Amino acid sequence: MRIAYLAFGLAAAVLATAEPASAQTFTTLYQFCKARLPCRDGAGPLESPLISDGAGNFYGTTQNYGAQTGGTLYRLGADGAVKLVFAFPAIAAPRGPLVRDVEGNLYGIESNGAHGAGGVFKMHPLNDKESRWSFETLYSFCAGGGDCVDGSTPVQLTYEGAASGVPYDGVSPLYGSTVSGGASAQGTVFRLNPKAGSWTETVVYSFCAKENCTDGQWPAYALFFDGSGKLYGATTSGGAANQGAIFKLAPKTGKETVVYSLCSEANCADGAQPSGLTMDGNGNLIGTTSSGGDTQRGTLFRLSPHGTFKRLYSFCAQESCADGSIPLAGPTVGADGTIYGVTSLDSRLYAFTPQNSAYSVLHKFCSDSKCTDGFEPLSPLTEDANGRLLGTTAFGGSKHSGGTVFSFVP
Repeated sequence: MRIAYLAFGLAAAVLATAEPASAQTFTTLYQFCKARLPCRDGAGPLESPLISDGAGNFYGTTQNYGAQTGGTLYRLGADGAVKLVFAFPAIAAPRGPLVRDVEGNLYGIESNGAHGAGGVFKMHPLNDKESRWSFETLYSFCAGGGDCVDGSTPVQLTYEGAASGVPYDGVSPLYGSTVSGGASAQGTVFRLNPKAGSWTETVVYSFCAKENCTDGQWPAYALFFDGSGKLYGATTSGGAANQGAIFKLAPKTGKETVVYSLCSEANCADGAQPSGLTMDGNGNLIGTTSSGGDTQRGTLFRLSPHGTFKRLYSFCAQESCADGSIPLAGPTVGADGTIYGVTSLDSRLYAFTPQNSAYSVLHKFCSDSKCTDGFEPLSPLTEDANGRLLGTTAFGGSKHSGGTVFSFVP
């Protein structure tokens, strides 16, 4: 399973700039929890990549603290300023990426929920400046009782067309996965359907339906659609070697197919325990693992839709892991095909160029909790319309180590 992180120390935050690095292209845009406790702007932007509103602004969340102790919603403006716009109730504690619809509403995952098993929420802007928001829970998991056959601990949401950048239409189904719950208590893929002002949850697939969980278990990371309407995702365990699997799922029929089982090579040279997944412009799956590889510190890989696997890079290949290790966030494919990502331990921001198989470290994060650039990034990077990369770190950035928002211009 993934490494657990707990955000600590809190206070208000200010706009700040890091010491220049990599030809002065790295900038710390915001430091959470800088001034004093309690930290009203939140802390710990753990697994929430920034999403665009199409007008040059980006939104993200923190999972801890805030005025109501349930985390916060913040906006990164086109001018580079970061502003707190909402404090979540304690029952929420948002996690994972947000979804934005055509009307500007936001959808996301709450960690707690009415039954303590997580839920799905919707937020609606109450004014043109989007400085005030309403909040409602659309669905709380484990609604049927302790068996949680509907799923438990959701991790993210998606919808058909999300990969192309088209906003959610607000009326089609939302899809997501839960790490646990379901018929075998090993996780699910679920669908949420809006109808007549209410939302209905349906389990599309329950993992560990096959002997020894060869179909996978614990789907903790990315779930997305390809161009033909198939869902792809990764499980952190299960599969033929019980080290995780990449799966394909037909959402209408619920038919699941394992495209690749990790640790299929000797000593898990191909990687083990996948930690993120995306798709490049040619329809190949690009992913990371948090274990396996030559040093057992994780890999970057490419997988064709038909199951042809290629390891692109094995992390910690350099002395003292100068190239980074254990990527707990999935990669991002840039507009030019370059693969960007972050490693969580020996924290690095990296680039991999498929054309010549070149790997390079773009930025080395500081391991000192007082470093303004932060450390231990856990979220995938976001590329804006100008090719700038945006990301967050879980810790560092202030004396209370509340994490940071940063930008990098390749």
